[in-house]
Amino acid sequence: MFFNTRKEMFKFITFGVLLMLCLFNLNAQNYDAQFSKPIVTEDGKFSYYELSPIKTAVGELIFLDRNLGALSSDVNSSDSWGDLYQWGRATDGHEKRMSDTTLILSNNYETGHGKFIVDEKKSNDWMKNSDDKLWLEEDGLTNPCPCGYRVPTSEEWRALLSLGFEIKSTTDGYFYLSIANGQLLLPAAGLRNAYTGHFIHIGTRGFYWAANTIATGTSSCIDFNKDDLVPNITTYGFRAFGRSVRCVKN
Repeated sequence: MFFNTRKEMFKFITFGVLLMLCLFNLNAQNYDAQFSKPIVTEDGKFSYYELSPIKTAVGELIFLDRNLGALSSDVNSSDSWGDLYQWGRATDGHEKRMSDTTLILSNNYETGHGKFIVDEKKSNDWMKNSDDKLWLEEDGLTNPCPCGYRVPTSEEWRALLSLGFEIKSTTDGYFYLSIANGQLLLPAAGLRNAYTGHFIHIGTRGFYWAANTIATGTSSCIDFNKDDLVPNITTYGFRAFGRSVRCVKN
């Protein structure tokens, strides 16, 4: 290949490096490297579509249409609930609702298994030593989202909620959060208890991770429930709990 200038050659090399990083992330998370739209992940089992851009005070945000691991985007169905992740863990199987549990905390971010780690001693993390950079934007070591997507920040969640929200119920009695006149719908997918591994608040409360870390063992998240009209953006999201993930475009 012939380059007219050194600048053109540098651009080509830079693009190649970024492409390789993207493909490496896809392979690491078991994503199909050939996706366009729909975005197909985990060996074709789950498909995601992009929602229309939502204009906020921090810029346009483009979300995927469903939670990670969800079979449907229809909040009237339990198929929209999806998986529940411990903050900072990769898509390794622990997030599945039928995953087994273990009482052994991990020495590092590579657990070597797909079990949900029960924090029996209430250290509030699934790791022996916390790592604040695991979900740091798209380049985070264990970013669970498809390549080109990441976990939203608490600032982005706040900007979204400032557009207006409403907690609604389905005909089956499930609840969901409607943001910005229905531009983003978040089902009340429940929570997996870090101290027992049990599931609680299924269909009545929603808990969604943010990428930010606060202090040892805690990360930002939002939660909402059928009894409270104001969603809570909290700094007290203990990382060992299993919460939903909704990815946003990088």
